[in-house]
Amino acid sequence: MFLYLIRHGETEWNSLGKTQGQKDISLNNSGVWQAERLGKRLKEQKAIDKIYCSDLSRAKETAEIIGRDLKLDPIPHETLREVSFGKWEGLSIKEIEILFPGELWKWRHELSFAPEGGESLLSAQERIGFFIKDMKRKFSDKDVKILIVSHALTTKILALSLMGIGLNLITQFKISQGSLSLVEIHEGNSSIIYLNDTCHLKV
Repeated sequence: MFLYLIRHGETEWNSLGKTQGQKDISLNNSGVWQAERLGKRLKEQKAIDKIYCSDLSRAKETAEIIGRDLKLDPIPHETLREVSFGKWEGLSIKEIEILFPGELWKWRHELSFAPEGGESLLSAQERIGFFIKDMKRKFSDKDVKILIVSHALTTKILALSLMGIGLNLITQFKISQGSLSLVEIHEGNSSIIYLNDTCHLKV
């Protein structure tokens, strides 16, 4: 089984540096272009069998644009939503540090810490784990290519969980908007083929 992991295209909040979490923000023009570039790249590769996506607009729109090129309808999945940041959502990193002093440090160093009204990384991993188990149950013994369109932290949690790597490394690598990563699962073992590839966005 091959899992292609995509982070949605850019939104207006991305361009403004606002924390999105589970706020339902649509793609901006740049995000639409990024999704179109992804669709063209994936169309040139061997066929994708299924597309799953977060049910938040920015991921769903990205998946739908790609799906038009691949002639596939995305299947929205609530478990693929971004980590909820509660009262941090809509704020920049600087604003979070001012309004909630010390909390960003806790979030980065204590996996069980959750912002008020949000969720911890551990609880998000548990949620996303249900999706991983479902994929393995349905497809792990088959030569299928599954495309998953979600969010920055969701993609990181998917990759780390599939590789059996601890969440304490989640801040040590980047997942860019419109990026593509690939994980192969074969006989119970997982391998990262590539991570955060954005070559399709270079013009």
